[in-house]
Amino acid sequence: MEKFRKNDPETNENGPDFKSFHNRDIRRFDPRFFNMYRGPSYPRNSRNKHRHNHSPPFHPFGPPLPMSREEFKEIKHLMILTLLSEIPEGISGYQLQEQYKLPRGSMMRSLNELEDNKSLSSIQDIVKGRSQKIFKITDKGKEYLEKLKEKWTYQFLRMTDIAPMEQYGNPFGSLRFKNRLIRNLEKIEDIEDAIDIFRGYRSKFKQMYKRLENRMEKLNKTKSYLDSIITEIENMDQFDLNKVKEMVDNFP
Repeated sequence: MEKFRKNDPETNENGPDFKSFHNRDIRRFDPRFFNMYRGPSYPRNSRNKHRHNHSPPFHPFGPPLPMSREEFKEIKHLMILTLLSEIPEGISGYQLQEQYKLPRGSMMRSLNELEDNKSLSSIQDIVKGRSQKIFKITDKGKEYLEKLKEKWTYQFLRMTDIAPMEQYGNPFGSLRFKNRLIRNLEKIEDIEDAIDIFRGYRSKFKQMYKRLENRMEKLNKTKSYLDSIITEIENMDQFDLNKVKEMVDNFP
């Protein structure tokens, strides 16, 4: 503190060295020194003050994922219902945890919540000599799953802005995926089982490829429609908000 006492703020000669001082102590000093801490301000270039970037000042599609507790609960419901929709014979909480390495406490809470709202049904059964609760998706659960897909699919697609699919989208490039595949292979006993596993993966990849083709077709239609909106606005003598709203409402 000695060097701060030597610099007298009242003389306006040597201001205190804020770079080596804690943020919480800045208010102890004369207000005219605040900008020394923040750094110099740079004047706007007068030639650029009316220029506009092509990107809006906010993200046009909103944040990639919301952060509320209720919405994260919906994401967990979506994941569990998706898994159970592919296992019509049902699965126990223990098997679900072992197969997908889910945190047991969070997973069991979600299973109980889904059972309480009738999205899942359960029966007691003997699995590997132990009495366990087997969960199955219900018709109401399938309807709930479709609603969650409708709400969340676009948000998950937005995540590809953060982690592009062309860079991160190949599961065989993931160590976690490879380890799960190896664990499954260690449980098989013959060639036919191995072939079935890889045929299953091939079938999944064919579905993914088909979905990507459908997405590209829809994206091309959307791009063409955006081009038509831009052309329409460029040809306006005066901006017509109602006309633009009508075009937005008619998005394909």
